[in-house]
Amino acid sequence: MSAVASGAAQVGRRVGGAPAAVLRLVPDVRSGAPRAPFITLVVLLLAGGLLGLLALNTVLAQDAFRLHSLQAEGKALADREQELAREVETLRTPRNLAARARELGMVPAGTPAFLRLSDGKVLGAEVPAQAPPAPPAPPAPPAPAPPDPGR
Repeated sequence: MSAVASGAAQVGRRVGGAPAAVLRLVPDVRSGAPRAPFITLVVLLLAGGLLGLLALNTVLAQDAFRLHSLQAEGKALADREQELAREVETLRTPRNLAARARELGMVPAGTPAFLRLSDGKVLGAEVPAQAPPAPPAPPAPPAPAPPDPGR
């Protein structure tokens, strides 16, 4: 007998001579788990994600408005800083410094004298500065007129 024929003869038998069980298809078993909770969970996750994106977009819009207002405030402060720097430079001019010194009672120095360190000799004449004469006192305001008795 050939190998194919002997194999066909053994299909229905097990080793040891007992008949083999016949194989057949098993019907599909449907899962007993309900679908509604799963669908509800997916819908809730999608809604939560959309609400999260909406909140994020709102926060970003608020930050954009705040950034704009802070930039405008920074520009105004930079302009003010430049204005103050110009004012300081104006106050540092020699003319303004001399006027302020006169207001404080300072007087201009005369010819300077120098001290030579090698031998300690004074070069020039030491002359103290002279204060200018005091300005005249302002006139007294006129006395108020007496009230008119006829009124």
